[in-house]
Amino acid sequence: MTDLPDVQPLDPRYPIGPLPQLPDDARVPATLEQMSVKMRAAVGAWQELLSDQSETDLARTYRPGSWTLRQLAHHTADAHLHGLHRLRMGLTIPDYMIQPFDQDAAVALPDYTLPVEDAMTLMEVINTRWVALLQGVDPATLNRQVMHPAEGPHDLWQLINKHDWHLRHHLAQAHLALE
Repeated sequence: MTDLPDVQPLDPRYPIGPLPQLPDDARVPATLEQMSVKMRAAVGAWQELLSDQSETDLARTYRPGSWTLRQLAHHTADAHLHGLHRLRMGLTIPDYMIQPFDQDAAVALPDYTLPVEDAMTLMEVINTRWVALLQGVDPATLNRQVMHPAEGPHDLWQLINKHDWHLRHHLAQAHLALE
């Protein structure tokens, strides 16, 4: 950390910053390709980070009271699956209403004790489908709106932006847990 007075301390809840809004001028096919590249890189970075971690390391947290590294891995894989489902539903069902889930209740379920390799396998397979959609979808269809009960309406561009950010957001938290 630098000692410059204008540098804010890192907030471990948002180590890459809060979710940004996708600007209107970024809603172009090239952005979908950039997101595909970033998603592939993030999943690769997850796999590299988690390879050969000890049980002690997998039990580490990035801040007091936070999820463990194991829970972060499983949550990120699950959320990537939910995001893919939400995108597919938004592309095929007019006025799709997103079904939220209780993330804290999910991390307490028994399948979150499975090996992190299972989460990484799921994440990799789901990411393959994400990339196929991003590279093959008609960008005009991404202007369709979905409704999130807590977050309100947003278009599919922002949904994709959110899930691209989400992969990297929790990856940064995983790095903090191992520091």
